[in-house]
Amino acid sequence: MAWWSNNKLRMIQNNLRDIDAKMDIDRYISILKDFGANACMVGCGGITSFYPTNLEFQYRNPYMDGDFFGELIEKCHQNGIRVIARFDFSKTHESIYARHTEWFTKSIFGEPVRYHDTVATCVNGKYQQECSLEILGEVLGCYPVDGVFFNMFGYQTKDYSDNYVGICQCDSCKSRFKAMYHMELPKEENESDEAFLKYKEFKQVTVDELLNKISSAVKKMNPDVLVCTYNHQGVDMVRNESNSAIDRPYPFWIYTSENNVSVVEGSFTDKISSNCVINAVDIYYRFMGVSKYLNQIRLYGDMASGGGLDWCIIGSFEDYPDKDNFDTVKEVFQFHKKYEEYFGDFIGQAKILLINPSPFGVHSPASQEYLGIFKMLKEEHRLFDVAEAGRLDAVSNALDKYELILIPGIPFIKSKIFIEALKHTKACVVSTGLSFIQNEAELKEIFGVNLKEKLEKVRGGYLLTEPKSIFKQFKKRDWVYLDMEYYDMDTSGGNQNILPLITPSRYGPPERCFGHQITNQPSVTIKDNAVYFPWKPGTLYYKQGFEDFKYVLLNVIDSIKTIKNAFDTNAPKQVEVFFDQCGKDKYLLQLLNLSGFNGTTVFEPIPISNIEVTFNEIRPKHIYGLFADGKIELVEFDIVRIPVLNQYAAFLIEI
Repeated sequence: MAWWSNNKLRMIQNNLRDIDAKMDIDRYISILKDFGANACMVGCGGITSFYPTNLEFQYRNPYMDGDFFGELIEKCHQNGIRVIARFDFSKTHESIYARHTEWFTKSIFGEPVRYHDTVATCVNGKYQQECSLEILGEVLGCYPVDGVFFNMFGYQTKDYSDNYVGICQCDSCKSRFKAMYHMELPKEENESDEAFLKYKEFKQVTVDELLNKISSAVKKMNPDVLVCTYNHQGVDMVRNESNSAIDRPYPFWIYTSENNVSVVEGSFTDKISSNCVINAVDIYYRFMGVSKYLNQIRLYGDMASGGGLDWCIIGSFEDYPDKDNFDTVKEVFQFHKKYEEYFGDFIGQAKILLINPSPFGVHSPASQEYLGIFKMLKEEHRLFDVAEAGRLDAVSNALDKYELILIPGIPFIKSKIFIEALKHTKACVVSTGLSFIQNEAELKEIFGVNLKEKLEKVRGGYLLTEPKSIFKQFKKRDWVYLDMEYYDMDTSGGNQNILPLITPSRYGPPERCFGHQITNQPSVTIKDNAVYFPWKPGTLYYKQGFEDFKYVLLNVIDSIKTIKNAFDTNAPKQVEVFFDQCGKDKYLLQLLNLSGFNGTTVFEPIPISNIEVTFNEIRPKHIYGLFADGKIELVEFDIVRIPVLNQYAAFLIEI
């Protein structure tokens, strides 16, 4: 079994600057141990070589005396700390460009993509295709690295200052694209251009091919080396980030870690997840950290969702100017270290499967329907698994383990295997956010729906919350407003049609605001156990926040199928609850208090009193509270009572 397979990582990434080659390595390791880290990720090669390379196409660190990386890995291993070597093949020093211009990206303006003294390399050039393998061969031949990580892998259309450089126009890209598609390489990102659509495929194919080539080479040199990057292909560990940015559009997504870990854990059986919690406020402001409470929320979210711990700062610890996060990060790392036997290898207890249309596009329009439903389920403490839309073939044979399958915001379902599984599953299938809009035959067969025209005038319209036998949350509210996209639909004769559309009335001064019409057009239709929403309740909830959209969806689901959650709790919606099997006859209950989040700022959480959790499917024999100073058995064995929840709490249940 591979050393990483149980996912007990507590990794700290120090994004080394060239000047950090002079840092005190013994002091560095002492700080790692003080945190409780069992792995570190540090710069090794690519842009700058942190070891004395003999390769002419690598730039040796001018601040380095001796062998920085060699000394660091030797001392880390002496102290039981694994080392992941970080490589960045996306750029090299300008001196290498002067000798090999054909290896490099050429912008749409016909120029190399320069940034300070570095120049961007191309995926299809010799540097990434061949020299990268020689660099890895040199490192793995000299040092017993535990893993390798590749930063900024793939095609870049902007530089570090967000300046657009466009589609690479180098000769390698032109010739390879023409050989594959018999077309000229496009110069514009135009979705209506057939060449650009082929180019999007070209990027995926060539990146996957290169990753597989690199991974195969690494495994041939040493099969015990973990391979990792921000991609699924050719890796043992899928990495992603919980980060912030000052120009990022709102709403601020507080569940980033949970999403990033869950989508990997639910989509792959042969890979582990590592979600890196970025300390920095922004890539422009790397030397100031986010709120220490946000850092904790993100790290606890990693851990509670089944991932390892992964935290990153720039440079060395000693001269990092913002140490406000250090102690609170240590709390999480030390807790994980104390109880690591229970973490990283969970068996989920969810009966709901949520499909993620765009796994790492948290702020893309395609993902907003999903994010809203993710938020709904979290707030209502309903356990769910997540699977990536690109992995539907792989999850199709497991659909019957779920009682509810939610498919949000996926206009075209590519997987024929998944569609066939949907036709035969016993689970309730719910489609929202105009999923299946490009699968007309399947939309008709599974949901009994033919979509008609898009409603041109939506704003000012409403939905009639009838029948009340379904919409139990709306005893005193008959109308819920409608916004964004909405399609009229024809439904099969056997469908149950509910939630009638109310057309907009005249808009203007109050004296003229009347004339709404209740129509026969349903806004939800039900065929057996299949439910279709021709509008976007998840997106509306994500962007606009009114709970009505949540309860419309959940009321419909609950009217069709009663899904018994693994537990019941009186915890408020600001508390996340996680419940997983963590060993033979052992379960882990975790609670994360998000009450300090006000939408833009993350404060210290408000202590929440008198939370209770009871279990519906297990009968505990022993319940232990897991605390920083030790494990304590609770007096009661059939219920968890939490007098006060601060940031986080965990309980081990034995049956």
